[in-house]
Amino acid sequence: METYICKSCNIKFEADGVKTEWVDAAFGPCSKLTAPCPECGKECDEYRTPKQNSSESYNMSHTPPCGSCCGGCGI
Repeated sequence: METYICKSCNIKFEADGVKTEWVDAAFGPCSKLTAPCPECGKECDEYRTPKQNSSESYNMSHTPPCGSCCGGCGI
């Protein structure tokens, strides 16, 4: 069983989904799993954990070339 999220009801639930496949002009073969919400019956997408923003990880680990953040480069 996979985990799904209903954007209308804002609930997570587990269900056996239906796989939909198609060919996208830009990305080629694609697929996704969907399942009906047990509360409202709307078609819901598979739940995926949010990815960390790549710009945030860059800012946290970025060090200036001189190793100092307070004008130590002398430029």
